[in-house]
Amino acid sequence: MPIATALEPISVISNKRNLEFNNFEKVPSHNRNLKVTSIQRNNKKAKIFKPLNGPKLSKRALEIQNEEFLLSKGIIIVRNNKYHPETNPNGIINLGTAENKLNNVEMLSKINDPKISTVTPEQLLYGPNPGSDRLREEIAKLLNRHFNPKVLLSKENICVGNGCGPLLNLCGEVLFDAGDAFLVPGPFYGGFEADIKYGARVYPVPVQHEKDDCLKVSEEALEEALRNSSRPVKGIIIANPNNPFGRCYSAEQLLLFCNFAKSHGLFVICDEIYGLSTWNDIVTENIEEGKTIEDYECHCDQCQHSKSIKRIESDIDGQSNKFTSIFSLDLPDPENTHGLWGFSKDFCLNGLRIGVTISYSKTVMAAIQKICFLTCIPTNIDNILVNILSDEKWTDEFILNNNRKLFKSYNHLTNSLNAHGIPYVKGDSGFFIYIDLHQAGLDEYDLWMKLLEGGLYISPSQAFFSKDSYEERNWFRICFAVEQAELDLSLDRLYKVLDTLKRNKQIN
Repeated sequence: MPIATALEPISVISNKRNLEFNNFEKVPSHNRNLKVTSIQRNNKKAKIFKPLNGPKLSKRALEIQNEEFLLSKGIIIVRNNKYHPETNPNGIINLGTAENKLNNVEMLSKINDPKISTVTPEQLLYGPNPGSDRLREEIAKLLNRHFNPKVLLSKENICVGNGCGPLLNLCGEVLFDAGDAFLVPGPFYGGFEADIKYGARVYPVPVQHEKDDCLKVSEEALEEALRNSSRPVKGIIIANPNNPFGRCYSAEQLLLFCNFAKSHGLFVICDEIYGLSTWNDIVTENIEEGKTIEDYECHCDQCQHSKSIKRIESDIDGQSNKFTSIFSLDLPDPENTHGLWGFSKDFCLNGLRIGVTISYSKTVMAAIQKICFLTCIPTNIDNILVNILSDEKWTDEFILNNNRKLFKSYNHLTNSLNAHGIPYVKGDSGFFIYIDLHQAGLDEYDLWMKLLEGGLYISPSQAFFSKDSYEERNWFRICFAVEQAELDLSLDRLYKVLDTLKRNKQIN
């Protein structure tokens, strides 16, 4: 089957070329197929609305239906023509979804051990909504070991749920009122838009970063965004490590966010879901005796030939920083500083759907636990996680080995990008980097279509609500937590599309 068959599912996407991704205040569509019927009830005239035909939908649902969400659209396209090395070798390779496939053997071996995953009669019953006491205790111990919080976490600070997306929505329900807004440094993880807006009806207000540093946000920029918001702003939401840039905020920048929030009566939610995938720090700090950092790089023939090629630096690189958990800081307002973490990324368990809310506030945690019956996880998954985390030696070795694999894969990817003259923001965390494809000379949406036609899905900047400007568009997030053969094939497809566009430009 030719790769061009990838075009068939692309028809599900609108052909609009300049999508209004910066319009965060769309008015719900009104159902015009309504008629008003007068009826007599208790001698009073009342009006009821009846649809002429078709299913009934709420205004909220109608609004959601009319919104563009590129991350979901991209995944739909891929699933209709998913790459498989044997059964569908010309299908679309997915390097747009942040999944870590480097540890499948290790994790499956652990989970499928009967000592880990045996289901007991007790697990056939309902479990505690926020997660079992034992699980929350084990999570607290894990985060205390690796995040070094200023005030040690306990089970009382933890609520477990079915993914960070649903838990962010719970935070939206208990911290915001419908129609409120939050400040978020942009470009930002596109899931924040859907996770908290579709349910809690809370809206993002992007804050511009400094021109020369993608993770530096000034107090003036925060003030301007707060002042210009047409909605009441109640909080600040950040991702650290950052998504889509794949690097960490400095401790000073985190404190700037927190101090600004306190001075304006706002709260802070910090998503630290990649906090144990900070591969540059973890590998550098755990070099084995007799080795150097170069020993953990990729030494394949391709990398040996290209490692000396100089990187084209990005204008927005800025300063690289060590990972600092927000809970390790001397927080100015700890009761209004909350966090998210989960097993999807750091433990390669996206499909099991386990997220964690962290808060020092008893009031906030009580409010979350009041409604977390909507997000509780299965009891057998709870038990599996307890058994994994209680084996601290295995857990810590898994984290270290995972980061060594990520470090090597990043090195392999960037050697290749350097050899092909593609600029990128230098990374240090997570599974992805932000690459600059302005050289294609094509509108970002059109280029995205060309890449999908060529059998590769990577996420365009518009999926992260980038500013509609030349500088911010035509960046793409590419994930590298896949086996090397699949990564190489993906890069071959990327370069082929770019070369074809370059040749066509020369002909024309």
